[in-house]
Amino acid sequence: MTTTGDDTRSQILDAAWTLIQRGGTADVTVARIAAQAGVSRQLVYFHFTNRAGLLTAMARRRDQTSPFAAAARDSRAMDPDAGFEHLLRAWCDYVPEILPVARALETALVTSDDGGSAWRDRMGELHDILHEAVGRLALADGWSVDTATDWVWARIQPSTYQHLVNERGWPAQRYTERTVESLKSELTARPAASPG
Repeated sequence: MTTTGDDTRSQILDAAWTLIQRGGTADVTVARIAAQAGVSRQLVYFHFTNRAGLLTAMARRRDQTSPFAAAARDSRAMDPDAGFEHLLRAWCDYVPEILPVARALETALVTSDDGGSAWRDRMGELHDILHEAVGRLALADGWSVDTATDWVWARIQPSTYQHLVNERGWPAQRYTERTVESLKSELTARPAASPG
């Protein structure tokens, strides 16, 4: 049985995801990824040019096939407030699935490992998705679309989930509810009180 270039590419991306999930980015070399995928190092370089390109493609592929990607698309067709909430809830549901790799890529960013480029790429796209959703909201006084987007983006970082759920023992559902409700409350304009 022969494999196509797309099959080989998928094998390599799956191998990279598996290795990083197990142990972070530090010891995940192109040679180890190639061995895990059952291909040569040259074939990895042929498909991805370098390790940074491979890690970025790996993270993009996972994000683009995730339920979060579908939720982001769906949220655009909803009422702005409902769409924003839908997007936040979908992200909170997605974080546990990607947490080991997200934390490894975040660490790579801090340590100047080339996995940091994958972190910047994926979190930059998340920022863009949030910017679009926030731009549709009627924001409370004091918020611009840019500052509100930055605030949401900072508040929903995988490290926040890690600290509250995995380290402090919050139930995941409480984390989601508190995140969604506090962000909606802080950012959205309240209807004016009717004269009484």
